[in-house]
Amino acid sequence: MDAGKGRTWVSSDRIKAPIREELSLLERELDRIFSPDVDLVSAIGRHLVSTKGKMLRPVLVFLSAKLGDPDTDSAVRAAAAVEVIHTATLLHDDSIDRSHLRRGLPTVNRLWNDQVSVIMGDHLFCSAFRLVHEVGLFDVASVLSWGSDRMTYGEMYQMDLRGKLDVTEEAYLRMIKLKTAALFSAACRAGAIVGGLSVEDQEALAAYGDCLGIAFQMIDDILDFIGDVDLIGKPVGNDLRDGRVTLPLIVGMRNADGEEVSRVREIIASDSLDDAAWDEILRFVKENDGIDYTRNSAESLVAKAKTGIEHLQASAAKDSLLFLADLVVTRHK
Repeated sequence: MDAGKGRTWVSSDRIKAPIREELSLLERELDRIFSPDVDLVSAIGRHLVSTKGKMLRPVLVFLSAKLGDPDTDSAVRAAAAVEVIHTATLLHDDSIDRSHLRRGLPTVNRLWNDQVSVIMGDHLFCSAFRLVHEVGLFDVASVLSWGSDRMTYGEMYQMDLRGKLDVTEEAYLRMIKLKTAALFSAACRAGAIVGGLSVEDQEALAAYGDCLGIAFQMIDDILDFIGDVDLIGKPVGNDLRDGRVTLPLIVGMRNADGEEVSRVREIIASDSLDDAAWDEILRFVKENDGIDYTRNSAESLVAKAKTGIEHLQASAAKDSLLFLADLVVTRHK
């Protein structure tokens, strides 16, 4: 129990318990999708399967669907499409950011090259929509189109903010609502559609996903400052080294005195974030409430997400959604 927040720690396995069968079917579907007859595509697919993460977004699809009476095959198709879209964005992100490590393993652009990574990402985006269209899930396709559009627009917004040190909290929130939360929200809504839930419940779950996605990104941004590289599977400090100013630093610069802010601006402008410089920035962010403020903001969003689905009928799937919200803000990777 986290006494300060009144949370009971629940394992990921317990959260997934109501949807074990669906997740097993999803694994098989993803193996099929990532095993085409073109040698290069198949090799990349095998690598992607070996490096897949928590599959949080498909879990949201399945749990949302389980609140109703879903057709299992349709739910698996919708969840697979969401995971394939997410994977496509990671391929594009790694090439854009020149990242060479994800989940502790080499990225596709490192093992092959940026061109291969981008084209594979394009292929996966197209495959995701084929998956739902060919079985007539047109409402789901529409929702995922909306989510993909918002997500890619958010990526462009992030690129527009890159290198700017005067990013406001409002701009940051708008950016992550698009870049990260849109697919969380779309995953929940897609699941609710497959489950045959009412429009009101679809809206509630979409709002839950929106809050969860923003909170998830906030915790990611905290971990980029204080995470354990062995746990998160990639180096810390990547955001700032790539010119991305996130909420912990935004808050730190807002709270600090002018001399401290000038010093941090000087360090960042020098474009030489060695270990000593990084330690100085990390101390600055911690001492000026950047980490605590961001964590508190994420926890407030999670509380809002949970409140928004309180009216839904009691079930194991609903319990898992509530536990999952807590896990988002207590995770270390």
